Amino acid sequence: MGFFARRQFKGIEVVRIIDDARGFAPHFHDEFVLSVNVQGLERIRLDGRNFDAASGDVTLYNPAQVQSSSVVSQPWQFASMHVDPAILSEQCGVSRETVFDKPLLRAPAVASGMLRAIASALDRDTPDSVAQEGLTAILDALLKIAGSPQPEDTGLIPPAIFRVAERLRDDLALPSLAELSEEAEMTPVQLVRAFARVYRMPPLAWAWNRRVVLARERIARGERIAAVAADLGFADQSHLTRRFRACFGVPPSLWRKG
Repeated sequence: MGFFARRQFKGIEVVRIIDDARGFAPHFHDEFVLSVNVQGLERIRLDGRNFDAASGDVTLYNPAQVQSSSVVSQPWQFASMHVDPAILSEQCGVSRETVFDKPLLRAPAVASGMLRAIASALDRDTPDSVAQEGLTAILDALLKIAGSPQPEDTGLIPPAIFRVAERLRDDLALPSLAELSEEAEMTPVQLVRAFARVYRMPPLAWAWNRRVVLARERIARGERIAAVAADLGFADQSHLTRRFRACFGVPPSLWRKG
């Protein structure tokens, strides 16, 4: 690990990583992830679309979008804002259903401003109110360029698939694919296909990602990593560490330290 920094504000978490990482395994977030690719070339797959992010590019990922990447040019460094969807309406005055309609921006002025705002926010001498103001201004600028109001969710998820997702959220014992497919009255192949059409990942992979997302929230609050791993059904702390690093680029111990 070359460098890692993290700081939390109301509804916005900022991160900067300089690393020799090879990219990220398929995963999703519950929040918006807005990043500046500072150096290096990242080859990205987002909800089935492929594109490259070069130095100075801005990537915009919406909640629940499945992303993965490989790094094809080193050294690689990036800076990110993880944004709670509620912030868009509370601080930026847009609809709660607003999302970003393009995953990649080539806008050097916006990228530079975003990088400055994140660097200022990561500086512990910057007052929280000043940092929050700068981050909100950049978020507002990004929304003006690429924000798009979306119609409200009409609830078109098939009931059987919705029930499987609810079971996977609630059952830390992690039921088998055979058990889930029996409850859904599908074959395992039918279930995997139907679930992936909705959630962009097979059901068990989606369930493990949900647990990593929950682990990140709890670890950021200062909870013991071993306890979090046990509570969320990981085999042990190293099992959580492997999955955590594949999603977030750093081990959970480093994420907690910031």
